[in-house]
Amino acid sequence: MGSTTSAPEPTAESPDSQTKITPQDIASSDGISELKLSRDGSRVVYTVAPLYKAGDNKVSALWLADTFADESARQITLGGHRNFSPAFHPTSPSQVYFLSDRDEAGGVAHLYTITVTDRDSLDTKKIDETATPVVELGDRQGVSFYSISPDGRFLAFILDTKTSKKGEKEKIEVWRENVNFKTLNLIDLTDKSKSFRNLLSNQTSHVDTFSWSPDSSSILYRTISHNDIEAQAEPTEEYVVSISTGEVRKVFQYPQQPRGATIWRENGKIAMLQAASPSELISATCLWSRQSVQGVGSERTAYGESNDVNRIGDLGVKSQFAVEVHDGLITKLDVYDENDQAFTVFQTSVDYAITLWDMVLTDDGKYVLVVTKSSTVSGEIENVWSGVGEPGKDCVLSKKLSSHNAWFDTKTPPDGDAFYWTASDGEKMEGVINYPKGVELKNLPTIIVAHGGPSSRDTLGLGFTCSRWRPYLASHGYLVLSPNYRGSTGRGDKFTMAANGGVGGIEWTDIEEMIQEGISRGIVDPNRIGIAGYSQGGFLSAWGVTRPNNNFKAGVIGAGVTEWGMLAATSDMPDVEAALGGSGPWTPGKPTYLKGSPLKDAQYAKAPILFLHGKNDARVPLTQAIGLLRGIEREGKTTIPPQLVVYPREDHGFEERGNAEDILKRVLDFLDKYVK
Repeated sequence: MGSTTSAPEPTAESPDSQTKITPQDIASSDGISELKLSRDGSRVVYTVAPLYKAGDNKVSALWLADTFADESARQITLGGHRNFSPAFHPTSPSQVYFLSDRDEAGGVAHLYTITVTDRDSLDTKKIDETATPVVELGDRQGVSFYSISPDGRFLAFILDTKTSKKGEKEKIEVWRENVNFKTLNLIDLTDKSKSFRNLLSNQTSHVDTFSWSPDSSSILYRTISHNDIEAQAEPTEEYVVSISTGEVRKVFQYPQQPRGATIWRENGKIAMLQAASPSELISATCLWSRQSVQGVGSERTAYGESNDVNRIGDLGVKSQFAVEVHDGLITKLDVYDENDQAFTVFQTSVDYAITLWDMVLTDDGKYVLVVTKSSTVSGEIENVWSGVGEPGKDCVLSKKLSSHNAWFDTKTPPDGDAFYWTASDGEKMEGVINYPKGVELKNLPTIIVAHGGPSSRDTLGLGFTCSRWRPYLASHGYLVLSPNYRGSTGRGDKFTMAANGGVGGIEWTDIEEMIQEGISRGIVDPNRIGIAGYSQGGFLSAWGVTRPNNNFKAGVIGAGVTEWGMLAATSDMPDVEAALGGSGPWTPGKPTYLKGSPLKDAQYAKAPILFLHGKNDARVPLTQAIGLLRGIEREGKTTIPPQLVVYPREDHGFEERGNAEDILKRVLDFLDKYVK
């Protein structure tokens, strides 16, 4: 156990090996985020950032594309600072607002605006230099969220005042003490003084998010008790504040934080996403609505039987909004009109996936859509695409707007397919397989890579990070099986709820039966099977290598759960972890969390095991890895001592390029040594 060491220098490779995807390729890749269309649908602005930082601070740049022109994406801010969260002014596709730490690299984010006119006159450096502060803030005051009123006159934002400044010595603090509340503030964009006013007074909670009324007269906002993730599992209150009078009235209370934005429609109705069972932390996400902001109740509108919802988005006019529906391996975008009639505007095929999207309804009744699209079937890395749809006619993605990550053009991507099997209880199961391009799909060395979450799913998209190993390992000679086990999204509430206090049960049976299906088809070599995963996938790896009579040749446990009671007591999401494990250590009665804890079964570990963990992981603390490692050292049957690699300065999600490269190199070297 210790800090990360540098990855060995690469040796000379054959021409064929040079087309494989390397740790350096992935660690130096750019990621796309925060797509935002102009109100007229003519332009899209988005953020591009290195997946991993090479220096002390994160950096990112804004890009802009003409929605109806192929390969029109171009950079509009420099990438020397963190420029992010872009949005157009509602009445102008030329005026872009965004957040940036350009006042102090790595410091708090302030709000800026730039004007981007004709494409032919674009000069990134000149545009970047014209960035103008929208409001004057102090060096400890940062903006965490903002939104411009529908009429374009006002801008509201959440102000987060830090107790200490970047670089200052840490101070003694009281655990979860509310020193500074996150406040809701307003700017009149017609006022050149750049002054702002706090819309609320005598706060006793934090403003978490908000949305404008359609007539721009009021704001609907939600609060949380503390400025942390733990508070999102607690009851949440919703209020309306008048921007002219300052009158505040409470309109609703949720048993826990809704999952995404609240949409305030022109017809007065409220639409939001909540758990199918609102009091359950582990439950499928569904569409809910209230009749008005004065309503005392809400009702479940749609989804949750055989599918679920991931995101909701306002289309800007006529009370219409869109929801992203996960239906097995398919993603749909359903639109609800002013009469609450729903219709599908866009749907993926099983052969590709979308990750991000934005949509607007234009004045001529067309739905303009932008997405990030990728495919492991056709070998396409993620880029921005657009299309136009209308009621009764599905949108087709017809314009490819960007070409990020040009390194991918020189590589040979792995193949991928959907994979289906029937569980022993009759449930129809699905997942994804990846394998090297051009090889016979027969008797291949196989790695089980289960996704994290567990409220997530694998699709036929093509994505790379230092913790998503599926396409990376496939490009290096492995067949990779990735099951959408019970507990995953996309299959409805009953399917998702299988993880509620049931980890280490039916989902593990699903994984075992996927392996057996692969063996029976002759594609899996039963004598060369390993398991690797990160987060919840790391838990499943730990669970797999501690099963009695398991035959895994190696296991990689990335930030994996090994003891659910200890996790509930130490994680930044204690209530969610207790729900997954079945109980917390504070729960009276029998400690049911032990049922799904790999640590109690350390005696059955016999394969070589590699633990990978961020030193500062708050979601799954480092003690989870240390606990199982100690158990295996004392009780396990392995002849190869387990190894724990600890990455400095890293939380649950890795940030540093050197650490990202190292983790990818170690995973591949380890599996090549013990599985191939």
